[in-house]
Amino acid sequence: MKGRLILPSIFSPVSPSEDADSPSGWWVVGGAHALTAVTFGSAYAFSAVFPGLSEEFAASRGEIALVFSISALVFYSLGAIAGPLADRWSSRAVIATGLVAMIIGYVGASQAQTLASLYVWYGAGVGLGIGLSYVPAVGAVQSWFVLKRSRASGIATAGLGLGTLLLPFTIGRLVSGLGWRGCFIGLAVVIAAIGLPAAMLVRRRQDSSIPSELRSSGRPSPFTVWRDGRFSLFYVMLLLVSFCTFIPYVHIVPAAHDMGLSLESGTILIALIGIGNIFGRFVLAGLGDRIGSLRLLAILTFAVAGSFLLWSVANGMAMLVLFALSFGASYGGCVGLYPAVAANLFGTRHIGTILGYLYTAVGVAALLGPTMAGIVFDKTGSYLGPILFSAAAALVAGFLTLWLRQK
Repeated sequence: MKGRLILPSIFSPVSPSEDADSPSGWWVVGGAHALTAVTFGSAYAFSAVFPGLSEEFAASRGEIALVFSISALVFYSLGAIAGPLADRWSSRAVIATGLVAMIIGYVGASQAQTLASLYVWYGAGVGLGIGLSYVPAVGAVQSWFVLKRSRASGIATAGLGLGTLLLPFTIGRLVSGLGWRGCFIGLAVVIAAIGLPAAMLVRRRQDSSIPSELRSSGRPSPFTVWRDGRFSLFYVMLLLVSFCTFIPYVHIVPAAHDMGLSLESGTILIALIGIGNIFGRFVLAGLGDRIGSLRLLAILTFAVAGSFLLWSVANGMAMLVLFALSFGASYGGCVGLYPAVAANLFGTRHIGTILGYLYTAVGVAALLGPTMAGIVFDKTGSYLGPILFSAAAALVAGFLTLWLRQK
């Protein structure tokens, strides 16, 4: 046990009883589902406005991709602050603060006259919105479940898939009439109308209602968590697999256009990723309760690598459809499992804090992946290099997940 973080795992000689799962938790799952749908769905609609932004500001693909990458860096890195805040105070208050910032960010971005101001409004607004809502919401879900934790986590985060299915496609249809500025205003309205009411459903389970054998103690710090080899390994795995997973959301529409496909075809691909995501989170992630969440996570991470190999040989819409569905399902299942795996390894009392620290890896990867893919394209005129590198990164991440099972 040398070097391990002193946080109890739920893996103990005491088997959790039936009351370890609370029926009230499903309301929290519903709220988290709606939140992830509107926040991530609106963020992933960025690909639909990508061409309009590039034309408006006469910017390269690397420069436009940086708009999304900055927001992604903010929203995942901010989890390291939002998680502890939600553990200490009210999850719904932290989430509502983020959503208000997101609404203001979209309204401000819609008025941007320079690329620099777009970086600030979109990066800070969308970044704060997701950064203050995602980790508190999924962390709250973990506190309500033990026996069905993988299923609950998968359903909660499946909102991301639903949002990815609906919002990018809708924005893709509206952008020709409303323009990217009007679409940003529309997304602000969606966040206000759906996101804020959903936040009122999210709350953490009171410690007094959690079976005593499942409680954890001791608030972890960002310094002590690194002493646990499981945390370090999990962090590196997340960094590698996340490097590649944001590239399709930002670049699949322009990549499809390069093949001679229409903007509408590109946004259909984003919607298909969303469909795959829903299947991955609703169906695949729930299998973790049966075969083991870490084992399933390794399988799905290898599947992510395989999906990028499909993209590397795609030469038309049919192959891109196959890539979109396989990538969406495999990555969706992975994201649905991350909170459950973390809760299984480190307990649930401070799960918001742990997830916040872990998701800083996703923030760094989200900044680097789409931006580097855009820069490479600007220099080579091809996405092949980033696609193959992504496949290799996901492959290594799969092997690290297998190693984590042995810890």
